[in-house]
Amino acid sequence: MDAMGTTKKRADERGDYRSALLAERARLADGKRKERKVLVLPGSLAVDDQAPLMHDQFVVLRQHRMDRQKLKLIDAALERLNQGEFGLCTECEEPIPRRRLNIMPWAAYCVPCQDRIDAHGDKGTLDMIA
Repeated sequence: MDAMGTTKKRADERGDYRSALLAERARLADGKRKERKVLVLPGSLAVDDQAPLMHDQFVVLRQHRMDRQKLKLIDAALERLNQGEFGLCTECEEPIPRRRLNIMPWAAYCVPCQDRIDAHGDKGTLDMIA
């Protein structure tokens, strides 16, 4: 493949990753609206119904927290795309394998660096949020 074809292929890949990131961002934003209903307390609730409701609220709040963290990762990935740094590990600056990016386009680290970070708890990242 000539240089022109390679450049076009990379531009197409960046466009595909941008589309995937924006689609996941939209999915997360849409899901939040639907889950908020469970956070509103009804006027009067029998004692027996309070525990399941509290559990549901806990689950929704936990999911909301994870979604917010994932949105931050997505925004960071979009910024790396804009800066031309997408696909490079932010730790070692080696290329992140396409297979990993196809599964998690918001990945900021290659697998060895992510494993090292997870083992040491260095950055507190939730790069593996799926």
